[in-house]
Amino acid sequence: MFNENLKIARKNANLSQEKVAEIINTSRSNISKYETGDLEPNLNTLKLLCKLYKVSADELLEIKTEV
Repeated sequence: MFNENLKIARKNANLSQEKVAEIINTSRSNISKYETGDLEPNLNTLKLLCKLYKVSADELLEIKTEV
């Protein structure tokens, strides 16, 4: 699930919720809500999270493309 993938990506980046919030200019409670599924980030925030965690949106959203 998206929220679980966000948490895993943050932990893999060795970042606290507080640090992520500081970097992307949001509140720690928003980061917590993203990770619990109580709130979904807007597209701009998703882009910032992807850059910060060095993962693609496809990975976070579990979008699989088959050719």
